[in-house]
Amino acid sequence: MRTKFNGILTLFLALIVQISFAQEKTISGTVSDESGPLPGVTILKKGTTQGTETDFDGNYSIQAKTGDVLIFSFVGMKTVERIIGSSNQINVVLEGDNLLEEVVVIAYGQQDRKKLVQSVSTIDNENIRDIPAVSPQELLQGQASGVQVVSSSGILGSAPVIKIRGVASISSGGRPLIVIDGVPMNDAVVTGGQGGQGLNPLADINPNDIESFSVLKDAAATAVYGSRGSNGVVLITTKQGKKNQDTKIDVDMSTSWSESTDTFDMMNADEFRSYLAEVGFGGGDPNNLPQGSFDWVPAVVRTGMSRKVNINVTGGSEKTTFYLGGSYSDQEGFIIGNKLERLSARLNLTHQAKDWLRVGMNLSVSENKNDRVGSENSTFAPLTSAVLQAPWVEPYDADGNFVNTGFIANVLAIESLDTNVANTFRTTGNLFGEIKLSESLNFRTDFGIDRVTLDAFQRSVEINSPDGYAQNTVNQQNKFVFTNTLNYATTIGDVHDINAVAGMSYEQVDRRNIIVDATGFLSDDQINTVSASTPGTTNNTATGSRLAGYFARANYSYDNKYVIEGSIRRDGSSKFGANNKYGTFWSVGGAWLISQENFLNDSSWLSNLKLRANYGESGNDRIGNFASLENFQGGIISNYNGASGIRQLSAPNPNLKWEKSESYDIGFEAGFLENRIRLNVDYYNKKTTDLILNVPIPQSNGGINSIIDNVGSMENKGWDIDLSADIIRGEDFSWTSSLNVGINENKVLSLPGANLDAQGRRFVAGSTVQRAIEGHSVNSFYLIRYKGVNPETGDAEWLDIDGNPTTNPTSADRVIAGDANPDFVGGFRNTLKYKDFDLNFFFNFSVGNDLYVSGLRFTDNPASTFNNRTALLDVWRNPGDNAYVPSFSSPTFGTFSQRSTLQLRDGSYARLKNITLGYNVPKAVAERLGFLKGVRLYATANNIWTIKADDMDGIDPEVTDALANGRQGETFFTPPQSKTYLVGVRLTF
Repeated sequence: MRTKFNGILTLFLALIVQISFAQEKTISGTVSDESGPLPGVTILKKGTTQGTETDFDGNYSIQAKTGDVLIFSFVGMKTVERIIGSSNQINVVLEGDNLLEEVVVIAYGQQDRKKLVQSVSTIDNENIRDIPAVSPQELLQGQASGVQVVSSSGILGSAPVIKIRGVASISSGGRPLIVIDGVPMNDAVVTGGQGGQGLNPLADINPNDIESFSVLKDAAATAVYGSRGSNGVVLITTKQGKKNQDTKIDVDMSTSWSESTDTFDMMNADEFRSYLAEVGFGGGDPNNLPQGSFDWVPAVVRTGMSRKVNINVTGGSEKTTFYLGGSYSDQEGFIIGNKLERLSARLNLTHQAKDWLRVGMNLSVSENKNDRVGSENSTFAPLTSAVLQAPWVEPYDADGNFVNTGFIANVLAIESLDTNVANTFRTTGNLFGEIKLSESLNFRTDFGIDRVTLDAFQRSVEINSPDGYAQNTVNQQNKFVFTNTLNYATTIGDVHDINAVAGMSYEQVDRRNIIVDATGFLSDDQINTVSASTPGTTNNTATGSRLAGYFARANYSYDNKYVIEGSIRRDGSSKFGANNKYGTFWSVGGAWLISQENFLNDSSWLSNLKLRANYGESGNDRIGNFASLENFQGGIISNYNGASGIRQLSAPNPNLKWEKSESYDIGFEAGFLENRIRLNVDYYNKKTTDLILNVPIPQSNGGINSIIDNVGSMENKGWDIDLSADIIRGEDFSWTSSLNVGINENKVLSLPGANLDAQGRRFVAGSTVQRAIEGHSVNSFYLIRYKGVNPETGDAEWLDIDGNPTTNPTSADRVIAGDANPDFVGGFRNTLKYKDFDLNFFFNFSVGNDLYVSGLRFTDNPASTFNNRTALLDVWRNPGDNAYVPSFSSPTFGTFSQRSTLQLRDGSYARLKNITLGYNVPKAVAERLGFLKGVRLYATANNIWTIKADDMDGIDPEVTDALANGRQGETFFTPPQSKTYLVGVRLTF
């Protein structure tokens, strides 16, 4: 009886469970993204046609039963599935989609990635929103294959070196074109008194305003920019509001601490006196050398403290969207005297005025106040002087007053008493209107501006400059851009997709520079303007350029499988010769979406496969505005016998034209296992012809012995590889990893008319130690090879031209000894999320490049009275010693520090560029306060760990002291990058 009863009970309970699982219930919740609630999200029950959409506030409700699967989908977002359990509420946060359906910003428009035949790297907001950055290049560094970003100095506001697929020119500009919201930016480097480094033209852009980057790398992507595309193009899109979005306010506050990543280990006063005495100075007695002691390097570096506040407001209605952002930062560098204060504001606004008319604006204003210091090749630069200053020299007298320390300046006095400030005010933006002429055809007119004013003032009191010194520099750069485009997009018969754009653009740039300097002040109190002095000198220059372009691009795809595209641009520029004002640039390309073919429809492992190829031409116009003209100069230097006059500076060349780059690109994109693994690979070959160089000519009566002309060619070829994977896709835990590598080989093909070296090869010198040589890299180091100290004789030895040891090398023994260009560069990023925690860490690396450390000729010169590194204490004294420095009695002791590979180092490195730990306070907890919608706490560290060669102690591998193409990978006491620790909070209202 009991057995029968138990069986009935079991069947009854099973029936209850079955009924409970089969019974539908109401499931509700909200759907949002990182910006807030998402209206219009589709929610479907998997395997059925039953579904609903979220309302204006992102809310939804649907009837379903336990065990059902809900599918949440929205255009541009990753599709999410949720299994219904015991809870009746399911809230979902959607993330941006990285599949082929994403829309990519390209030149003068957008394109579905699946129809893209161009090589374009995109860096979306998900990859940059949690990186606290001072300048936009920090967000770009290491994030895109084939893109190398080197911060030229650790000084705040210094300009970066940005190269896309190698160096495409020798003497013309090598930077990519920077375009913000469709407006090409002014990027001329303005020095204004900061040693060898210029101001950073990107420093006026608030990184928090940036939504995404698109890096255009091949000719198919850049040819539509014509004469300015051969160095690549970086498109920056700023943040916008969204339609039907509740107003959201974000307040982001952070505090950071910075210090130097590395500095030389220099001798102290006792070590230096003993060392020099052993050399023979002071009669061999340390007591006969100057006494006193001061540790200069620690005195000029510090822990810099910075603060930053960002506030932005976004929202939108049915017809209007807006983004309003404001930022204030007060940065203190790790070198004394270096500060940067920035205030910026941005307003992006769009309005649907009529069904057929959309208008809008993007406007940004910023002001930078930069307290500057010398950065490298100057005895007034804090770090340079601190390293070279003899450690017995003290900065103060017995009464605590500053003293003049002579040739090596008292940099403590300079930074305490002198003034060196550079203030910039910049206004950028555009106004636009879009008219819908038909369902397929839109017209857009756009007026953009970029206005930059630099006001730099230097003041040096008498203790640092006899009679005092003052200089005022005012530099203005004004650009306006007027662009009109017609955009056509249609689908015919569900299989023929056509997208086309045609337009014209006119750009006008005017620059004016005034420099006034003076000396002969009666007292230090007067040195606040240049007018309170004896008559000084004034230098005034004005220049400008004009550019008119006509362009078109058309993209056709058939059945979402086969794509062809072509573009053409005709440019006219005032920069070039009268006979070559206009140039034509074009590209053609195609793609095959193999994964769309029927024979791959049922593939369980292949999610996406596309082949693409293109070929095209683009140009480089980065030369002076009057390079083709006969130029003259007036002023004191041109006066003759007391009478005013002018002198000829250059010969005219009416045939001068653009440098031209022809390139082809072949690549594929693949996705595996529902796109958990994504791989993009490109091979490219770019040949640059008509290089603009100074060509020798018979000397004229005016003393002109060269002319600027189009001669020579070079080649860049290599691979771009991007690999990313969603290693773990869990509801509570996820892990995404990405790796990008850019492999580049540069070679100079021809240099007609150039000088010949000892081997009969033509070359152009980029610096004392670097040359562009036919058949080799444009950045080849040309040096005597250093062999080392002979353990038996104690003599320093080098190699002669034939590779034989010698103790007396000459300049004829120089050979190609290295290359400043890396074999490959890249980045490695990981993002891990566990519930409300996230961890991001990012490495960037450069491998195979050499670095010439010119400062070692001074710090490692045992025969000088400049202070030396402690490495020089390793001196040869007995046979068998493996020493760094030759014997004090060796005839090579005085020539040890001559230019050679002794100063050449392996510049390869891998650096933990950024690591960020964040915690998002649960929404329910934040909302208990009544006005908060979200709270994020985060901590970040930058540049905290670097892997580099053993002989790179004290040397930062991520520096270069020049922006010129022909002189890369050299440093002369260039301040290193800063090691930074930051904590912050982001509040959402």
